[in-house]
Amino acid sequence: MKKSHTTLWITLLVLLLVLAGAGIWGYLFMKRVIRGVPSVAFLKTFVPVTTSVIYDRNGQVVGKFYREKREYIPLRKMPPLILHSVLAVEDSKFYQHGALAYGSIIRAAISDALAGYLREGASTITQQLARNIFLNHRKNLVRKLREAILSYRIEQVLTKDEILELYLNQIYFGEGAYGVQAAAKEYFGKDVRDLSLPEAALIAGLIRSPIEFSPYLHPQASKRRQLIVLKRMESVHFITHDELKKAYAQNLVLRRRTRASNPNAYFLEYVRQRLEKIMTGDQLYGGGLRIFTTLDARIQEIALHSLRKGLRTIDRRKGFRGPIRKLDVPALRKVEHASRPLEEAEKNPAVLGRRVEAVVTRVQKDGFWFDWEGVPGFVPIERMLWAKKVLSGPNFDKDVKVLDPFFPSLILHPGDVVMVHLTGFHRVSLKWGWEGSLDQVPLIQGCVVAINPRTGGILAMVGGYSFRRSKFNRAYQAIRQPGSSFKMFDYGAALEHGYAPGTILKDEPLVFYDSVHKRVWRPKDYERNFLGPVPMRKALAESINLATIRMVRNIGVGPVINLARRMGITTPLNHDLSLALGSSGVRPLELTSAYAVVANQGVRNPLHALTRVLNYQKTTVYEHVPAPQSVYDPAYSYLLTSMLESVIKDGTGRDALVLGRLLAGKTGTTNDFRDAWFIGYSPDIAVGVYVGMDDHRSMGRGEFGAHAALPVWIDIMRQALPLFPNTPFSIPDDVVDVRIDPKTGLRTPMNDPNFVVEVYKKGQLPPIEVSEQKVPDTDFYNIPAAGQGK
Repeated sequence: MKKSHTTLWITLLVLLLVLAGAGIWGYLFMKRVIRGVPSVAFLKTFVPVTTSVIYDRNGQVVGKFYREKREYIPLRKMPPLILHSVLAVEDSKFYQHGALAYGSIIRAAISDALAGYLREGASTITQQLARNIFLNHRKNLVRKLREAILSYRIEQVLTKDEILELYLNQIYFGEGAYGVQAAAKEYFGKDVRDLSLPEAALIAGLIRSPIEFSPYLHPQASKRRQLIVLKRMESVHFITHDELKKAYAQNLVLRRRTRASNPNAYFLEYVRQRLEKIMTGDQLYGGGLRIFTTLDARIQEIALHSLRKGLRTIDRRKGFRGPIRKLDVPALRKVEHASRPLEEAEKNPAVLGRRVEAVVTRVQKDGFWFDWEGVPGFVPIERMLWAKKVLSGPNFDKDVKVLDPFFPSLILHPGDVVMVHLTGFHRVSLKWGWEGSLDQVPLIQGCVVAINPRTGGILAMVGGYSFRRSKFNRAYQAIRQPGSSFKMFDYGAALEHGYAPGTILKDEPLVFYDSVHKRVWRPKDYERNFLGPVPMRKALAESINLATIRMVRNIGVGPVINLARRMGITTPLNHDLSLALGSSGVRPLELTSAYAVVANQGVRNPLHALTRVLNYQKTTVYEHVPAPQSVYDPAYSYLLTSMLESVIKDGTGRDALVLGRLLAGKTGTTNDFRDAWFIGYSPDIAVGVYVGMDDHRSMGRGEFGAHAALPVWIDIMRQALPLFPNTPFSIPDDVVDVRIDPKTGLRTPMNDPNFVVEVYKKGQLPPIEVSEQKVPDTDFYNIPAAGQGK
């Protein structure tokens, strides 16, 4: 008896110790759990990381900055369809229960116990919100307990509507889309308020597993999940059975996934780099900013396509460089086996116009067959004739061979991977395949900049052929020799030193000896002939080097550099006469901006791409403040513009006469055809085009500015000028017309029949001298009257 009492006391003591230990462990465990639970007080003012949207000057969306692709919208703007779809499948009794749904928890616990692991969730929408904002998605006891505590605290701070609003803007739907608005745009290209019932059901079904139920990756699983959502909606009386059947039977049109880069990519990167200097990364990528820029999306698209077309034209002149790579025989057989023509209903015109890498499957006398994405295609021989010129090495002049006669089999073989431009559809038996032309990615690069002279705003910026292939922005990162396009500064400085468009310059041989380096410099013109005395207007229009050098030697290099600095050139400039011919490197953006100063009557507006930035509360956090500066006399600006008009009317830019507008500009070509330029303007837009090899190799003989860059400029201006009024250049009051002798540059008497009309600034008129000599080059002068003169 005594022994049994002792045993009982020992048992009770052990039990008490176990309970005490369990209690202490439980206390410490819960203390650890609670210690890891963050405060939820900030949720009252919490706004999820939201996409920043960039607009052009016309209010068109041109890009977005984000870490999480999200557009926050309040609950009141969400349609009932999306609310009912999500509630039905995720938490149909959300408005009835508290933070936790205990019945669901018990059911899930039994299921997990039977399975022997945590396989089923019972999370309410509040729990899911807690997990997404504060926790991770690992299934373990500590996380579940913290989730429960957080959910309880959230329900003490927020109303049910506030919780649902946060949830629907926070949850991930796949394809980089966070929140229902981003999901609606990503999958269907529309606002959430415009979703149909089947579209809303599909989006709601993604919440459980965006990858497993992706309509792009797993369309059948996505369709099954959509049906589950619709059945849940029917079971809780959000829809009828007839609505379910009709919605499930409807074929959905998904937004086409594309890997194409944003046409504004170079400009957006330029803007991003400037914004990062004035705000934090969290503000820029998640602050829901509205960023208003100077970009004109219409001109940007024109510039991009014109540059690409121009570079491809130059590249085809150089020759075909051969296939990109070659497939081995097993890989080719696999491609051929999988290839099948398109049904009539499968023809997608949206694909046409793309340039793709395709596999050559068969080469014939009249063309070649290829395969792209499992569909056959054909390129007829007439769309590959440019490839009869074959480039076999890096030298565009020496490593070229012309195949005559030409057959496709001379350059292509089955298994070759080549670039094909998809242009249409080709009959394949009773079905369809692609039709295209042989293409290749250009080696030669270039850039385009368009500037508003009146504001200094950047209207367009294309930094290369493709942002995806090269993120180097040649518009403002490249420093290249401008060649004769720099002469604008030479002649502009000369005007400030008493020269005028009618001043006579000498085109005669010059020889300079460098005693330091023991070198001789003999500058020359491309034609290598000498015209003797030439008017200043003609010297600029026809880009006569020797006349220009003599003029700059007379006024000094210093004034030229000074004018370039005033107009915005910041790169180092050589303090020698070679500068007159554009030997010092400049940035295309700065050089184009300098031309814009002349177009704006000598007033320089600082270059800028941003006009205003608003935060998510629509409060201005940045605004551009105009700061115009008069850096050049308006009269000289007009005289210089008048001479640059002659470049197009009678000089190296005469091909631009096809535009039928009074425009000014200048070509530029450097030694060995390494760089080609054309920069020109109207009163409303200045456009600069640069073309060249990134490694400074020659582009090949004949690639002058007028041949390589000017066609791109013409193509841009042809499409961009109609967007602006046909405004003539403004003539300052102190500019007058003067009758001069074109041989001497002196004024002629009123009774002298041999004269031309030239423009001068008042107070700087040439002296009168009677000349009986014959007038040379009178046909060269054909300028409109600039006002009343003597």
